[in-house]
Amino acid sequence: MNTLQRGGWAVGAAALALASQVHAQTQTQAQTQAQTSAPPAIPSSSVTLYGVVDMAVESGRTGNGGLQRLESGVIAGSRWGLRGTEDLGGGQRALYVVEAGFNGDTGASGQGGLAFGRQVFVGLGGGWGQLTAGRHYTTLHTSLASYALTGLIWGNAANYFRDGTVLRASNSLRYQSPNMGGFTVRGMYSFGEAAGSSVASLYGGSVDYAAGPWALGASWMQRRTTAVNTDRYALLGAAYDFGVARAALLLSTRRDDLPAATSGQGRFYEASVTVPMGMAGQWLLSYGAYHGQARAQSDARALSVRYDHSLSKRTKLYAGVGRIHNEAGAAFTINTASNAGPVVQAGSRPSSVVLGISHAF
Repeated sequence: MNTLQRGGWAVGAAALALASQVHAQTQTQAQTQAQTSAPPAIPSSSVTLYGVVDMAVESGRTGNGGLQRLESGVIAGSRWGLRGTEDLGGGQRALYVVEAGFNGDTGASGQGGLAFGRQVFVGLGGGWGQLTAGRHYTTLHTSLASYALTGLIWGNAANYFRDGTVLRASNSLRYQSPNMGGFTVRGMYSFGEAAGSSVASLYGGSVDYAAGPWALGASWMQRRTTAVNTDRYALLGAAYDFGVARAALLLSTRRDDLPAATSGQGRFYEASVTVPMGMAGQWLLSYGAYHGQARAQSDARALSVRYDHSLSKRTKLYAGVGRIHNEAGAAFTINTASNAGPVVQAGSRPSSVVLGISHAF
């Protein structure tokens, strides 16, 4: 190789080294610019579409003869809804629920035709608890559903004797604490929204304690219905899980300032037991009694048995039989999870047999 050739190779090698160095510097600058100009991280959020379609064939007696019908929302209210959260950082989140009920047998809206009659609220949550504004289940409803095993649905005596007008509250604020050593506290207030008056306002609260197999709770609520009347509700509940079965007992009372002819004063209790059957089945046995305190012969007793069998995590079949014994001045009926039962005659003994399917999505 002559001198000229050696010089050419040297120049080429130097040029290649310089190009490599420039390329590396360019890449480093590009990466730095990309990192410094990247948009800030977007907080995570989620939206979930969910719902239930529940349908059953029912055959019963009302005191006015037999009744056969297809009914929606028997052990679970038929519904669809959206729920979501947004991470605000620092352990804080925004949250909302928009939920509408419907009758699957007719396609009509539930809860008196309200667009989102089951619940709709928005609020904030964090390590301090959760505070929301909108239309909520009342704290009394939450306590009733907690200590009537399987909830306020067909088969639970508490669902036959409860006051259905105080299960939800519009124009309300609701707070729920975090779990504090087993204790959970709830409170709510519903604005009456009448100028210069507290009529239609409602407030209440509850305390629950859970430890191991035990669950204990207490709840109270007041509702101003007129200028001269306030309805007052109280509840005590307890549940214990024996492993082979779970048992619960609740006692609920109502007081008001109405005359005896229109008063709803009374108390009721329910004792319920659930017994699992293998991996897919469960029996429910419920017995309850109501004692009217405003009028004579206004007591009632109720007994129901139901079997639920899960075909999957989202689909179950169920069958049950229930009956109420009304005294001469009582007219309680067998309500479902979504709707009031058929009107019955005072002193009648309504009965119901159901066979249904419930699917959650």
